Amino acid sequence: MPELHLMLLHANFLREPCLDEFVAELSEKALTSTDAEIDALLSGGWREKLVGSYLAGFARRTAFRDRIGALLVESRTAYAGQGYCFALAAFGGTDDAEWLATHLDRWLPELNRQYDQPWAMGALLHTDPLRAQSFTDAWNTWLTKGCHGHGYPGLTDERETIARLCSL
Repeated sequence: MPELHLMLLHANFLREPCLDEFVAELSEKALTSTDAEIDALLSGGWREKLVGSYLAGFARRTAFRDRIGALLVESRTAYAGQGYCFALAAFGGTDDAEWLATHLDRWLPELNRQYDQPWAMGALLHTDPLRAQSFTDAWNTWLTKGCHGHGYPGLTDERETIARLCSL
């Protein structure tokens, strides 16, 4: 799977004509990867972290929950957060919703920063819709006064993307 990170970035693979084949290969890779291999990926750069979190999510390796959650809250690298949000949504538990909410608590007030807030909100809407409602005011403020002054169209894409990823 050459350039795997490019297929995973923005969930680009969902638009591929060979989606079923790609998902089968990715699922096989996720199931055959060792914890040590996923751990090594989560210790790398954003590309490796993105791949590692997708593998953990597809294999439902909840042992990586806290590691992935902490990486999401830190938000030290661009793009990797998309994978973290998917993995936490794929795990789908109360603890996963807590990590997503912690990320939103930390980063929604930062109006001049965009660190995967849409992916985190989409994942929280998928994982715990009731809890996501508690972020409505902060989300609306981030939408109207933040996002580098460009605004953001809404959550439909991220919520649907997360739901689609979790159904694979």
